[in-house]
Amino acid sequence: MTMLGVDEQIRYLLQWFNEWSELQRSDFLPIISEKYSNKPYVNGIVNNIANVSCQEKPMSLFQCRVKLFKEWFGQWNMEQRDIFLKRLMEIDDVFSEKLKHELQNGTDNQEVLED
Repeated sequence: MTMLGVDEQIRYLLQWFNEWSELQRSDFLPIISEKYSNKPYVNGIVNNIANVSCQEKPMSLFQCRVKLFKEWFGQWNMEQRDIFLKRLMEIDDVFSEKLKHELQNGTDNQEVLED
């Protein structure tokens, strides 16, 4: 199995983000917010994704991609994380604004994110 470089990982994640529905992007928001803020995000969807095991039922494609994001993100340095965030925020203005709001205001609030 060939290991992907960070540039390739970032390209895959950005491509996947482009393919995701608004609902999936909404589900991804607390996951990425938690990674960039280093604060736990209390959200049923995130907890369900984090606790899914292949023994219960097969993971969805989205869940597999989120799992890869978490694994890859943990291996990146700060510059690589910044590059990913900048490129991701260029894709979707609405998502970008929601993410900025989450990062500025913290993820401790229990608000329901609007579409």
